[in-house]
Amino acid sequence: MAFTPPPHLSPSSINTFQTCPLKFKYSKIDGIREPATEATLMGNFVHEVLELLYAQPHEVRTPDLAKNLARSLWDEKYSDEAIGVVREQSMNDFRWRSWFCIENLWKLEDPTQTNVDEIEYELNGDLNGVTLKGFVDRFHYDEDGRIVVGDYKTGKVPGKNWEDDKFFQLYIYAALLQELNVGDVSKVELIYLKGPKVLNRTVTPDDLEKAVETVVTVKRDIDECCETETFNTKTSRLCDWCYFKKQCPAWA
Repeated sequence: MAFTPPPHLSPSSINTFQTCPLKFKYSKIDGIREPATEATLMGNFVHEVLELLYAQPHEVRTPDLAKNLARSLWDEKYSDEAIGVVREQSMNDFRWRSWFCIENLWKLEDPTQTNVDEIEYELNGDLNGVTLKGFVDRFHYDEDGRIVVGDYKTGKVPGKNWEDDKFFQLYIYAALLQELNVGDVSKVELIYLKGPKVLNRTVTPDDLEKAVETVVTVKRDIDECCETETFNTKTSRLCDWCYFKKQCPAWA
């Protein structure tokens, strides 16, 4: 092949290719790293605080503990990472918006009563010959011994027309969990902390079959693009937020 495809795909990289093949090439083949944004920084910070929170025993998972964890993590790591990403005059507002996401968890569930069996669970496996890698924010086993997969979101709750795209990533994780014999998945949940709102769906065999078919199709298309050295652009409203817009031929 003229271009070498990446050694593995992730649900997010599959989504990138579906959104715009050229953006996929820039990031996953050319290796151009996009700088952090306020949105990605907030997502990472909130995810890490909740990861630390659910690593603690049930009875101590209080808002006060979360506040202490957030303060320590910010001082030790994120205060430096935020420099150059968050405007200095907006830093306090950024921290408050991040905290509201964390605090909203208690409007959705009681962490002292919530069972979480795995946190930031790494998945490495194949689906129909396609090598995949990803991390599940959290999952637990329900009373029937089946898995419920949860994914934290710090962005806006999507409209009905966009829900399928958001659940697609979780269907891939569900298929991988079953393929790796971790367990059968009964339900997937999108936990929108900013909302606050939880969107959930029961997982069906048809959902998993469609997800695997999409993975295989996208991998075939990526290989074909690498072979022909042709990665087309796909313009949309998302282009307004794309880091590569200035060098994209569609916007030259």
